This record gives sequence, structure tokens and C-alpha cells, in this order.
Amino acid sequence: METRDDPTCPVCAAAGAPIRERARGAQRWTCFACAACGLQYWSPRAIDPAFYADAHHDPYERRRRGEAFLRERHHLFLRRARPGRLLDLGCGEGSFLDAARARGFDDVAGLDLDPGNVAAARARGLASVHATLLLDEAGALAPPLRGVAPFAWVTAFEVLEHQADPLGFLRAARGLLAPGGALCGSVPNRDRVLAERDRRRSDADFPPHHFLWFSAAALAEALRRAGFSHALVLPIPEPDAQSFASFLENSLLGGLTNRAKRAARPLAERGGAPRVGAARAATRGRRLVDAARTAKNLPFLPLALVLRRLAPARLRGLYFEAS
Repeated sequence: METRDDPTCPVCAAAGAPIRERARGAQRWTCFACAACGLQYWSPRAIDPAFYADAHHDPYERRRRGEAFLRERHHLFLRRARPGRLLDLGCGEGSFLDAARARGFDDVAGLDLDPGNVAAARARGLASVHATLLLDEAGALAPPLRGVAPFAWVTAFEVLEHQADPLGFLRAARGLLAPGGALCGSVPNRDRVLAERDRRRSDADFPPHHFLWFSAAALAEALRRAGFSHALVLPIPEPDAQSFASFLENSLLGGLTNRAKRAARPLAERGGAPRVGAARAATRGRRLVDAARTAKNLPFLPLALVLRRLAPARLRGLYFEAS
């Protein structure tokens, strides 16, 4: 387990100012804001693979079962990049690598710290996927990457915010690139709309999950300090206004509506069972839940459309390209 317990900024080594605290059981963390490079970071930072293997993390469990998690950040890369040798760091269940291979990236590899994800990726026919972190505790490259040919592309989608040593991670990724190659990826946007409300309803943006909070400027500065001479940071578009409306609704009213959904679901699934049978009752229940979900998001659709068009800096994700 890689651990960093240091109040200084992990990107520029300046002294950060404490801005908030976090506790989970006996573990305590402090969040610092760096005035020099703009990063907000938590200390201590420890990448613990066992944390992600816990079955209570529903998205990770769904990935292990082979469900595809292909997001707009992946599509953005595939629209912009020409096929070439590709390494995906934090490749998950392999759906992005599978899509890249279908687009002509015929030499693809990946790393993920969850063996269950790696098994799902290999079931997709991705043989060059390995269960390991990029760097070991001594800061050396993982064995599967030692002596390999350089890559035209190294990708890291929603990976950088998890790192104990982000500068070491970025420099190691840069060292894997061929001349003219690029590192591309994404992070959550610290300046996204309703960020604090979103954090109140979910602990996904806190340690021991996320250790680093990036703004667009802080992300560009981290890439520059890692040795990249060119860095482009873009907001990730929200292609689905209804999905964005759902995020807004959950951030504002999620506690109330989620409780209502949990209460309604068993009633909906039981409704009509004696007359139409269990299977038809379950289908009817799912349709009722889906209809209720759509109805509760409709009032937030105008706000989603306005924000998507007029406030791109407040969208949920940041995409980056660095060379």
C-alpha cells in the first residue's frame, strides 16, 4: 500500500493551508489548499487496493460482472485521437480498450489494481491487461511495463485524483510515451456546479477514494510541473441533458427522492403480482420506477440545458491532453 503523510503540496512542495477535516472510523484526514499551484489535497494519502475490492462499491462490483462503463470522456478521446499503440492506466473492466481496439487501436494494454476488473477485461479478449499499480512502493515501474516499447498514447481516466504521489505518477506516465506521444485522461472538476451538495449526499469525492481535487488551472499546472511542455484542459461535454438533470436533481433533492424510490420499489414490484404473475409484476414495477425517475428530473432539465451551454467551466469533468 502506497502512503503519503505530508502536509506539503504533492505537486509543488509548497506549504498548504488546512481547509477541512474528514473522518472514517478511526482514520482522520486533513484537506489542504495550495496557494502556489492551486491544488487541493488530502493527507495522509494511501492507495489501498482492498478498499476498491469491497463489495459495497456498487460500480466496481458491476464492472467485475462485466458491465461496460464507456463514458463521454472515453468518446472524447476516441473522437480526437488517431490509432496508435495505447496503454490505459486504471482500465477497469476493459470496455474502453475494447472500443479503442474496434476503432483501429490494434495494440492495446492496460493496468488496473482490481483483479476482478482484470478478469473481466481478459474475458473481453484483452490479454495485455495486468492487476497492478503503475508504480511500486519504491517508485519503480510495475514489472509488466519494464522494458516495453513506448506508447503513442497513455490514458488515465478518473485515475489521477486517486494518487498518493501525483507528480510521480505523471512523470512515470510521461516516461512511457514515444516521441510525439501524449498522455490523455480526465478528473472530476472541483469547480463543478453543486459540488458541495454532491459531496453531502455521497462520500465518493473524499478519502480514501479521492485524495486530490483539481480545478482546470491546477490540473494544467500539475501537468506542466511533471515535465509536459504542452497541456490542454477542456470541460467534458454533457451530451445527455437528461442525465445531467438527474445529477442536478440528486444533488439538490437526492436524499428525499432516493428515500421515496427505495420505499416505492418493493410496492411497485409487488403490485399486481397475484393477477399477472411475478415476471410481469416485476416488469411493471421497473417501468413505474423508470417513469418516476424521469418525472422527478424533468423540472431540472431547463437548468441542465442552460448550464451545459453557458457555463462549461461548471460541468462535472475535466479532460486533459499533455505532451
